Amino acid sequence: MKKFKLFLVLLSLFCVQASALSPYENKLQSDDKQRLGLIAFAKLEQLTELKNLAKSIEQQTMDNTHKDIDKLSIYFKPLKQKVMVFAYFESDDKSILGWEHRLTNSSPQLKQFSERLTPHSRANKHNVWLRMEWMNLVASDKTFPHNKVAQRMGFMSRLKPEFELQYRQLHQLNWPGVVDGMVKSNYRNWTSFLIEDGDALLLFTFAEYIGSDIKADNQKMAADPTTQRWWTHTEECLINLHGEGNWSSMTPLLEVSK
Repeated sequence: MKKFKLFLVLLSLFCVQASALSPYENKLQSDDKQRLGLIAFAKLEQLTELKNLAKSIEQQTMDNTHKDIDKLSIYFKPLKQKVMVFAYFESDDKSILGWEHRLTNSSPQLKQFSERLTPHSRANKHNVWLRMEWMNLVASDKTFPHNKVAQRMGFMSRLKPEFELQYRQLHQLNWPGVVDGMVKSNYRNWTSFLIEDGDALLLFTFAEYIGSDIKADNQKMAADPTTQRWWTHTEECLINLHGEGNWSSMTPLLEVSK
């Protein structure tokens, strides 16, 4: 009985320690890897050259000194007078500094690619890429393991500034039914990032799909009552940028894995 009481005391101390951390730090502690999103810009007339460079990068192995970069995926989407370029990758390294430089120098070809981009106004003068703020992760393949080949996808949206607090609070407390709905619809590793661009708050998301009929799975998710209630709170926070709904599909430029 004494041992059981001691166990309860130790468990309560652990829970207090865990709850004292921010959700961000709890995520870094509990997850098996870090997920990073970087942003830069391009010009429309550069897209052909960037696509050709991306093909050459996919044919090369990442430099051995940067094996800590995995699942590198780069997407683009025109928006007004510039092209948004979103880079996503994962790493076992939990450090928060230097990723912009490390990505650029992962290979000679990727350095050429990066040097042709236009940096965000807040990017370090020695870097093209700017690391975005991580927002949340839903349906990780660590929590919901599988052995299927995943289709990678990138999306973007714009957040109404007056709804930023509401959107952040919702995504720190993702409803279990919404997570289950995404898993049942064959989505994994749905992870989002936030960055400001002038007065605009932009959202970028990377996701993996492991099903065989994405149209049917999207319909299944949209018919779920919990997801429908969730959307009544989240959709009012977003701006439809391209007439595709509140999340615009981005075009893949590059996909590399270890």
